[in-house]
Amino acid sequence: MQIEIRKGLALQPGTFSAVIAPEKVMVAALNSNADLQRFLFLYIGEIYSRILSGIQRSSTNFEIRRAFTAHQLLTMLREAGHSVVFVEHDPSLFDGAMNIIELVAGALKDVGRESLR
Repeated sequence: MQIEIRKGLALQPGTFSAVIAPEKVMVAALNSNADLQRFLFLYIGEIYSRILSGIQRSSTNFEIRRAFTAHQLLTMLREAGHSVVFVEHDPSLFDGAMNIIELVAGALKDVGRESLR
């Protein structure tokens, strides 16, 4: 099942997408899509999220986790059993942990392979 979160931006089953957009655009896209509330949704954010405070979700399927290190992010991705996983990018997660970026990329690919199925 494909979910269009805004015009020209759709989530495809079995894939992961990287989106570079202003915070307001992502907040509006997440808030305006009722389809996202039907799925188990994991939001992984940073300590001071720029997006999370603007998301208006009443769904019980919406879980929030915070990653303080790249290793925590990797663990969260490996443990995720959600249909949709949204990771708010925090470049400080990789301070001193640049060697783990490839592992995180692989974990994102694995999570995407199982998403929206």
